Amino acid sequence: KSTMDEVQDELLQRLTLGRSTNKKLPVPTGSSRTPMFSITYDSTPEDVRAWLEAKGFSPVTVSSLGVLTGAQLFSLNKEELRTVCPDDGARVFSQVTVQKAALERSSGLELLEVMRRRQQKLASSTSDSGVESFEEGCGH
Repeated sequence: KSTMDEVQDELLQRLTLGRSTNKKLPVPTGSSRTPMFSITYDSTPEDVRAWLEAKGFSPVTVSSLGVLTGAQLFSLNKEELRTVCPDDGARVFSQVTVQKAALERSSGLELLEVMRRRQQKLASSTSDSGVESFEEGCGH
């Protein structure tokens, strides 16, 4: 067994022990999806491998981390990434951090949009019922 296989085995073992990977963020669909490679918590190992290749990481890094799902990759910290890929660990960590931030931002924007629509619905339903707002009623 090669040392690379041992490292991958240990990595997968660490990820499956005591780590919950059930934290999922909503994935934006439709027009907001960019043609660029990106990964999410739902990404398969194939997606992760394609993303690593698109980001220009070394073949060693691609083969080491290309066995992980998106959720597993997102759960690794900087030190773990440095252990697995001494050359690219810090850069992988920063790319993963950027990717996570983008996911959180997009899910946050969706939430804001839903809240904005609800607010509009509430506003239109109160104005339709003949109830004047405080400012309109006190304009004398």
